[in-house]
Amino acid sequence: MGPMMRLILGLCALVLILAAVALGLPAHVTVARSIVVNAPEYAIYPYLNNLRRFPEWSPWVARDPDMKLTYSGPQEGQGAKVEWVSQKPSIGTGSMQIVQTEKSRRAWTSPRTSTGWKATAATCSSRPVREAR
Repeated sequence: MGPMMRLILGLCALVLILAAVALGLPAHVTVARSIVVNAPEYAIYPYLNNLRRFPEWSPWVARDPDMKLTYSGPQEGQGAKVEWVSQKPSIGTGSMQIVQTEKSRRAWTSPRTSTGWKATAATCSSRPVREAR
C-alpha cells in the first residue's frame, strides 16, 4: 500500500471517529450557576423581577460601565424588558425580557445577544438554604 493510500485511509478513519463523537454529543446543553446570598427571599426577589435593577447585579454592566441600557414594558414582572448596547465585542448588543414570574420565588427570562451566545430561556430563582452545621 502506497503512502498516498495510507494518508487517504487515515483521513477517512479520522472523519469517521469525529462523526461518531459528534453523534454522541447532546443536542442541548444546560448551564447552571448558583450563589448563596445571606438574605431572605423577599429581599432578593425584587432584583429578579425588576430589570431596571439589572445594573446592580449584572456582570456585563460591571465589565462595561459605559454600556447603554434601554427599558421597555412594565416596571417589573412579565413583559419587562432591558436592551443593552456595548462597544466591547465580548458583550455586544442584546436584550432580556421577563416571560413569566412566580411570586417571591422565580423569574423566567428570554435572553438574546449578538455575541453568538444563544439561550432559549434563563431562570433566576431564590430559595431558602439550610444553614451548614
